[in-house]
Amino acid sequence: MKPVVELISEWDSYQETHPDATVAGFCRHYLAMVETKASGEGLFSGIEPPDMTSTVAKLVGRLGAILTTYSKLALKEGAEVELDWFYCLNAIFHQGEARKIDIITYNFLEQTTGIDMLNRLKKAGYISERADPSDKRAKLVQLTAEGKQLLFKLYERLYLPAYLLFGEMSKGDAHLMVNLLGPIEQKHGKILEENRAKGFADLLTEILGVEKIDEINRFQQNQITQFAAGKP
Repeated sequence: MKPVVELISEWDSYQETHPDATVAGFCRHYLAMVETKASGEGLFSGIEPPDMTSTVAKLVGRLGAILTTYSKLALKEGAEVELDWFYCLNAIFHQGEARKIDIITYNFLEQTTGIDMLNRLKKAGYISERADPSDKRAKLVQLTAEGKQLLFKLYERLYLPAYLLFGEMSKGDAHLMVNLLGPIEQKHGKILEENRAKGFADLLTEILGVEKIDEINRFQQNQITQFAAGKP
């Protein structure tokens, strides 16, 4: 098949699953697909999942775990600070002043865990709080001068773990990764923010629908059966 014909065929397939397809989006998709075919072998030391969805999830999860491990190692080389402190301080800094529950929700923390952490940050002198004038039941928090100073030091300490993991990527590859994963982060960040009180089963039903869940379960059971049959 000629390259141009192959490209047109790929565009047709892309349009079927992406009704709002753009040329830029297709180009990102096509380049990512080519790179995956070229370099996807040998992931996870051979312990690969049976399907592509699980492979993506495992890859993103392991990269997140590696970055967390590097970051915690970096934080040991200085005043003892929890990694989650950085995430909370950073969120408060960018919002200027925020409700406690908004900071907890943004960082996907359990409410009791988040409240305890914010209380410890307050006790350490890194944040201050006041009653929310619009809701006396809520508390507003903001960084103190000491909190800002700590945050800026943490920016320096935690840049190196990020660079160690991703710094050798080309700018083009980095932009491609952001373009591919950014919309997913935005979509599911909003879903979690609006549905934190729901159980996972109810969340799935609302987002996907019963028929889609049944279809996914059948597919996954089939994949696992085939995967298990191929193992010694």
